[in-house]
Amino acid sequence: MKRKYIQDHNPVTFSFKPTRDDFIVDEIPLYEGGKHGNYVHFHIRKVDMSTLELIAVLEEQTNFHNISYAGLKDKYATTTQYISMPASYEKFFSKFKHPQIKILGSSLQKEKLNIGDLKGNRFKIRLRDVTPDAAEKLDKDLKEIVRQGIPNYFGYQRFGQDENHFEKAKEAAHGSKVFKDRRLNKLMSNAYQSYLFNDWLAERVKLSQELDYMDLAGFMKKWGLTKEEVIHLQAQSSIFKVIPGDVMLDVMNNKLVNVSDIASVKKPYKERKLQPTGLLVGGKAWRSRDAAGAIEARHDDDEVAMAGERRVAWIYPKEIKSKYIKKESIYELSFALPKGAYATVLLENLANRDVENVHEIKTDKKKFVPLRFDDPDDDDDEYED
Repeated sequence: MKRKYIQDHNPVTFSFKPTRDDFIVDEIPLYEGGKHGNYVHFHIRKVDMSTLELIAVLEEQTNFHNISYAGLKDKYATTTQYISMPASYEKFFSKFKHPQIKILGSSLQKEKLNIGDLKGNRFKIRLRDVTPDAAEKLDKDLKEIVRQGIPNYFGYQRFGQDENHFEKAKEAAHGSKVFKDRRLNKLMSNAYQSYLFNDWLAERVKLSQELDYMDLAGFMKKWGLTKEEVIHLQAQSSIFKVIPGDVMLDVMNNKLVNVSDIASVKKPYKERKLQPTGLLVGGKAWRSRDAAGAIEARHDDDEVAMAGERRVAWIYPKEIKSKYIKKESIYELSFALPKGAYATVLLENLANRDVENVHEIKTDKKKFVPLRFDDPDDDDDEYED
């Protein structure tokens, strides 16, 4: 699976290892603090602990086994997130102590948390072994990312390291019980969707870049586009070019729309009122049409036993700040991303190369670990309890 990045420079060298000091993630809550409701939302900070490990500790302490949360957070980091329980547990943690967990606060709400009930995540990251030249390149790339955005790939945390992981994920998505644990099968199915999405997005980024050098007659013939459509494609200011038949998200109304006239979406797309989406395969997912549909079909699978959905294909990081500490060769970076987006993908676009998972997943011959439960900023790993 080869991701296609948007930079045209040589890869930038730096060191990044997710640790409690170098990788800090703060969940941006969907619900504001409240004083009334049937559920209590706890604001929790954890260190070097996955979300499911956190839940296991809290369940043991409370003997309550239906704790809910909005998203999974990374294990190798300092992270804050929200969990919810019945309001009767509001005072339960008043004397709670744990070396890796701290209760930062609580509020009463009318609704319990469900997967995806968050606005996004804020990140603080330290890159090490950064030379002055590399820092200069990173500064330049950040300005470009603020202006142009980045492709919304799934990060490496979504996938396992087993050589047969793709086939196992495909089997799970087709309804086979690869694992007895329902959660593992669900996560494997999600991974299969992510494989296909990433491959589709890489092809679309490449297609968009081809417009700068490809013979227009050949481009028109290859994708079945008219000369007028190609002209409108070239006029789009975004790196990701929207083509006829694409499915876009109407941000204001939170509705999906099929693009039939690409000239009509130029202005709202530039103003970020419309966002392109890609397919997460499944029976009930909205499909693209025309030229976009022909490309998408190569990354589709009508045999998956899942509902499916659309995922925003292009995102715009916000609140970006950076600081270079020359004496220590450290580049400090902070930013906010929408839910489901990966901080490591932003780093990869900065560096114009893959950023490997430095924390080895331990496996043995008897037990296969398909992927980590501690995706740093992934809110799409939804499964039923």
